[in-house]
Amino acid sequence: DSRAYRLRNGLLELLTSDHNRAWLQAVHGARPGDPPLAAARYQLTRYVGHPADPEPDLLYVSLRPGDVYCLCTDGVSEMLDHPRLARRLGADADPVKIVHVLLSDALAAGGQDNATVAVVRVEPS
Repeated sequence: DSRAYRLRNGLLELLTSDHNRAWLQAVHGARPGDPPLAAARYQLTRYVGHPADPEPDLLYVSLRPGDVYCLCTDGVSEMLDHPRLARRLGADADPVKIVHVLLSDALAAGGQDNATVAVVRVEPS
């Protein structure tokens, strides 16, 4: 229940997909208000230590100066909408400060789950 995002030139992209039954149901047409989705969020289909040993997702992404990468748990991504996350990641601030702001925002939005976030900005060489 974590996600990876990349902010490049003002465009925030989700680089990963959730590995739970809710994500699969949403991809196949379930609507956000459907009651089965709430419980399905916690039915993970892949995770470290899974007994069926599913293969991990591997993704190659190029690093460009100015890119901002964010890895966060659903305690952040479910609390903050896409535009707010993009604004926060695009702030001209130290990544550590951005982490603190995102965690504060998630808590202010209701803090319904554990919240962990890491932010990395690619600097010119």
